[in-house]
Amino acid sequence: MRKGLTIALFFLGFCGFAQERLQWSALEEIDFTEVYDEGTASWVQVPQWTPSQREQWDGKEWQITGYAIVLDPVDQIYALSAFPFSSCFFCGAAGPESVMELEFGHPVDLITDQVITIIGTLDLNTSPEHLPITLLGAKLK
Repeated sequence: MRKGLTIALFFLGFCGFAQERLQWSALEEIDFTEVYDEGTASWVQVPQWTPSQREQWDGKEWQITGYAIVLDPVDQIYALSAFPFSSCFFCGAAGPESVMELEFGHPVDLITDQVITIIGTLDLNTSPEHLPITLLGAKLK
């Protein structure tokens, strides 16, 4: 019994290492095209994902650290940014590759510019209604 418990605990120790760490600098290689979005009556940047980017990132679990951006505290809509709010994508100081949507699936309490590490599954978007990347099933680490 003791041997079985030791083996189980050994393998459980590896569960925390299942996800890879994603660096913001890796996202700088994403190419964007400007398209006119009828729904918002504005020009938006849409990512042009390469097959290798899709294979490398899409649908895989990743860990990333950044700054929390509270977009709507009532509906709990959050983003994660490579930069603080004062110099992020939403202020026009950075590109769309420097921010991603967070979908927690449960209530969380975040503060804008709070440095957080998140684990979740990357979803590579092409819809102008969403940010280029969404982190699905996001969990605070």
